[in-house]
Amino acid sequence: MESIEKKVTDAILQRASDSIEIEGVKYGIAPATPATLILISEMVASFPDFDSDSENMLKEVLKTAKDLSVIGRIAAVLILGAKRLKEHRLVTVERQVVSKRFSLRKFGFVKCNKIVKDEVEEVERLSELILDNCDNSNLRNIIMSRLVDMQVLDFFAITTSLSVANHLKPTREVEATATAFGG
Repeated sequence: MESIEKKVTDAILQRASDSIEIEGVKYGIAPATPATLILISEMVASFPDFDSDSENMLKEVLKTAKDLSVIGRIAAVLILGAKRLKEHRLVTVERQVVSKRFSLRKFGFVKCNKIVKDEVEEVERLSELILDNCDNSNLRNIIMSRLVDMQVLDFFAITTSLSVANHLKPTREVEATATAFGG
């Protein structure tokens, strides 16, 4: 069991405290930070309108699913964290490309298989892996467990207390009898 001091130190130093394995690659789960929560909030704001009271829920889901590929990115950001996203880490992805070329020996076209290596941002690759390999139940579990770890209620308490402080009215009014030039 980890001591509270180690957990606090890990959080301050942005060390990953846990990990998740997707397609044989282990990703460290970043500590919860307000920056990550703010990034997630921006992505959720781009969601299309969804009628949760719809008579035909299947139709509603199918109508909006095309606009929700951002869910994979949300899960990836929740895993990697805002700090790691700002580093713009690149990963190498190999893909097989099939092309045709003319062969004089066979006097015709032959297929050629080539391995092409591309560099993509880590968050994009993880997002793609999540969408391609996680079922809906696992995706929900990843997102919900990370949101619980994000301490959303604490963030809400901070924002509401600052918002209330911003809207406090002055306790007394000061009469303005002089102008800006003393007249």
